[in-house]
Amino acid sequence: MLEQKMIDGFMGNAISDKSINTFLGFLEGVTIDGKINEKEIDAIIQWHLSMPELGSSQFEMLFKVLSEITTKDGISNEEKGRFIEVLNLFKSTEFYKKHTADIQRLHGLLAGLVCDSDLVLDELLCLNTWLKAHDHLEEDILYQEIFSALRPLRTKKTLTVTEINSIFKLITRYVDPENHGQLKKCVDSNDNPDFYKGQLTLEDAVYCFTGASTRFKKSEWKALVENNGAKFVDDMTLSVDYLVICNKGNSAWAHVSYGRKFEQAKKWQNEGNNIKIITEDDFVALVGLIGQ
Repeated sequence: MLEQKMIDGFMGNAISDKSINTFLGFLEGVTIDGKINEKEIDAIIQWHLSMPELGSSQFEMLFKVLSEITTKDGISNEEKGRFIEVLNLFKSTEFYKKHTADIQRLHGLLAGLVCDSDLVLDELLCLNTWLKAHDHLEEDILYQEIFSALRPLRTKKTLTVTEINSIFKLITRYVDPENHGQLKKCVDSNDNPDFYKGQLTLEDAVYCFTGASTRFKKSEWKALVENNGAKFVDDMTLSVDYLVICNKGNSAWAHVSYGRKFEQAKKWQNEGNNIKIITEDDFVALVGLIGQ
């Protein structure tokens, strides 16, 4: 779509920075437990091939250090510490504040944890340590979800298989372990319980949309909403009844939380306001536009 191409043009450097920060987190997640297996090596290769931002010669040092880490006997704490120091040399905050860059890093780290379609206690212990060391992120939705899910680990120092599987499922809301841990770009209501799945009100209701759509341009969504007696607005205010997350997402969103409008809606929900968050696909189904 033309709108998305314009966004990519204006936000190209920021999008590149996001990709780099996420990839650094991915590498940290892969190595976090001091071990690298064959599936994880294959995932690193696939991520590297899929990201033209990493073709620069400046990344040669990063991959050189990674290649020097032994995988047969595991990674020593000294080796892991040196590797993290190298990773931190590449973190970019030119277009994003440190807070956002670190959340991008966390998103990638989660991808690294499950890129081999497995999750073990040692990895979660290391993840818990990482979260405690980055508690400046505690206001972020992604951080809150993961930190809360690890609460049993902090109270009893272990987790059952069922609890580990539950955390694995939570992480797969945001990454695809069957595709080398690649980040999910499309929005699926099955991924997130925050999405509303009940009946919709159109007459006199206020709708706001965020992200790109495979179906309509923004002007067409506006016409559709208004032709059904509802009001369409561009900006989030407390008058909004429904925030619709479009199914293509938006490459310009700073990180996994579906953008600032979603974050604002969640904040207002937590404060007791009745705004509902719904996906484009569910919106289309509920208003009878199946097939479009």
